[in-house]
Amino acid sequence: MSGLTVALLGGGRWGRTHASVLAQLSERVGRVLWVSRYNKVALEAFLADIPGTGNRFTVLDSLDAALALRPDAAIVATSAADHAETAAVLLRSGVPTLVEKPLALSVDEARHLVDLAAERGIPLLVGLHLLRAPFLLHFLRLLEGRAVSVIELEWLDPEQEIRHGVVKSSNVTTHKVDEIMPHLWSLLHLVNDSAEPQPCTVKPFAQGAVEVEAGLGEARATLRFGRRALARKRRIRLVFRNGGYAELDFTQEPGAIIVDGVQQSSFVKDGKTGPLAVELAGFLDIVRLSQDAGSSPQSASRCIGAVELAEAVRARLVAEEAGAAAARLSCGGSMRDPDVSAWVIDNIAPLLDVREPRTENERRELTDLILDAAEIAGPTGHVGDDRLRPIIATIRQSDFFGRLSGGLSA
Repeated sequence: MSGLTVALLGGGRWGRTHASVLAQLSERVGRVLWVSRYNKVALEAFLADIPGTGNRFTVLDSLDAALALRPDAAIVATSAADHAETAAVLLRSGVPTLVEKPLALSVDEARHLVDLAAERGIPLLVGLHLLRAPFLLHFLRLLEGRAVSVIELEWLDPEQEIRHGVVKSSNVTTHKVDEIMPHLWSLLHLVNDSAEPQPCTVKPFAQGAVEVEAGLGEARATLRFGRRALARKRRIRLVFRNGGYAELDFTQEPGAIIVDGVQQSSFVKDGKTGPLAVELAGFLDIVRLSQDAGSSPQSASRCIGAVELAEAVRARLVAEEAGAAAARLSCGGSMRDPDVSAWVIDNIAPLLDVREPRTENERRELTDLILDAAEIAGPTGHVGDDRLRPIIATIRQSDFFGRLSGGLSA
C-alpha cells in the first residue's frame, strides 16, 4: 500500500473531521490508524459512510497499539488537556507530529515539546490553519504598506449550530480561552508577525463573553469572543495610522471585504480544498518529502506565542469571572443566573476528568451536575448525590472557587 501510515488520535467531532479529510488525501495517505479509547463501534459506522476509507482505516483503542504498527506521522486531535502528554509520547517514539490547537495548556509544556522535537530532529507542527488561510492572506495583501494603529477582532459562536451539515456544539470541557485564543493569536500574527500581543485588560461580559485589550507593537488590539452568542460571527477590522480602515467579515468564508468604505472583490475559492485539507497536506508533505519543518508558519517553535497569550488571558479571566460571579451572588443572585452559571461552567468543566458531551442531553446533564455541586461546595454543604462528590472536590481545589469564596467573604 503506497502513501504514509498516519496515526490519528481522537474520536470526537474534530477527530472525525480529520478522518474525513484524510480519506480525501489518498495520494499522500496509505493507511490511517484511528485511535480512540471509546467509540470503536460508532467510529466504524462513521467510516462506513465516508467514501474512500475502505480497508485504509483501522480503529484502535490505544496509542501503544498504533505505535506498534510504526506510523510515519501522527495527528493529535484528543481533548486539549491531553495534547502535551500525547505529543511527548509520539515525539519520544520518533513520530513527526501535528498537534491540533492548543499545542499545550502551559508555556512550560509547549517549550518542552519544542525542545524535545528539536533534540530529536522531528517535525512538530500546530493546527493553526488560519495562518495559511488564502482568504485572509488575500485581504492583507490589499493593505500592504499601510501601518495599523487599531485592530478589532470578533470571534463569536452560538452554543449549537449546523456546520457543513453536522451539528456543532461548543465543547465546555475545553476552556473557551484555549479553544478560541489560538485563532485570535493567528489573526494578530498575520497582521504583525514581528511582535507578540501583550494583554492589558481582560473583562468578563454576559453569558461568558470576554473582551481583551492588548498591545501589539505600536498598535492597540481589542479581542471579543464567546461561545453563547445568538449567531456565529467572525470579523477583523483594521484602522490605519494615516486614516482609513479595512474590514473583513468572514462569518461565511471567504468573507466580504471593505477598504476605506468601498466594497472589494472577495477571494475566489477554487472549490478543491478547504483550509484543513491544505494544512494536513502541507504537514504530510513535510514528512514524506523530508522538508524543513522550521520554514512552516505552523512550526511549533514559531507558535509558542499562541500558548503564551492563552495562558496569560486565562489566568486573568479566572480572577475576573470569579469576582463577577461573587459580586452577583452577593447581591442576591443564584448559581442558576445565566451569567453566573456561564462563568462557573466555563471555569469548572475543563478541570473535570470527563468526556466531551456528545449530545444536548449529555451536555445539559453535565451542566446541571456542576451547578448542583457548586451550590453545595461551601464548607457547610451536604452531599446527597454520590455523583457530585468528585465534582465538588475539584471545585473546592480550583483557583476559580478560591477566588469566588474570597469575594463572597470580603
